[in-house]
Amino acid sequence: MGEHRDPELRWLERGDGEPVLLLHGLMGRMDHWDGVLDLLADVCRPIALSLPIFDPRLAETSIDGLADHTRRFMDTLDIPHAVLGGNSLGGHVALTLALDHPDRVSGLILTGSSGLFERSFTRGVPHRPSPDFVRQKMAEIFYDPVLVTEAWVEAVCETLNHPASALRVLRFARAARRHNLEERLHEIRVPTLIVWGGDDRITPPAVAERFHALIPQSDLAFLPCCGHAPMLEQPEPWGRCARGWLDETRVRRTRSAAGVGSLP
Repeated sequence: MGEHRDPELRWLERGDGEPVLLLHGLMGRMDHWDGVLDLLADVCRPIALSLPIFDPRLAETSIDGLADHTRRFMDTLDIPHAVLGGNSLGGHVALTLALDHPDRVSGLILTGSSGLFERSFTRGVPHRPSPDFVRQKMAEIFYDPVLVTEAWVEAVCETLNHPASALRVLRFARAARRHNLEERLHEIRVPTLIVWGGDDRITPPAVAERFHALIPQSDLAFLPCCGHAPMLEQPEPWGRCARGWLDETRVRRTRSAAGVGSLP
């Protein structure tokens, strides 16, 4: 169905049926979910929302602010509840919405999520980072750095060299580090898929295992030869994982959405 815009919202979507809302990371974009949207389109209604990380109209540079924005988006599209998926900061936002508004979330898909531990992209960034520095930092995200295109490096450089945008990146990164969810993850009552890059250097595999240990109804899958953004680096294996999980947990998610919990 292509790209959608209104004065405050931008998103991509495909298909129809059960909404699966996907959230990108701090330096990510909604189109990073493009390959996944195509793979899921015949089994659900996958939607990739652009988070307003660089939009000054979102005055609150916090995880809660992004979660509220996501909830308002769901209200605008008349989506009472959805499966929420997120990469890196986007996973953190999805978790926060599931904890604070459990009636709006019927399932979770976490991939390279922050919320427990994340090696910050912004740590050690010079005042005016060069393209070589940015390229090196971005290469750490992937198992195969071929995905770090010159156009993407240029766009990130432009962001980090713009004072207002750089300040927002720094504030969101600090907010993610402060907003640790370890003590609350046991409260999650919906089926959760944790699909992780086996070679993630930003949120290492031990972080995925900790999420799995703390979230009651969770399933864990590792993708080999894959870094911090599996949906971008390995969209087909990621999509197969998500499709299988969506099918296997459909009854449990329906019960969660109806308010019939399967945990005491």
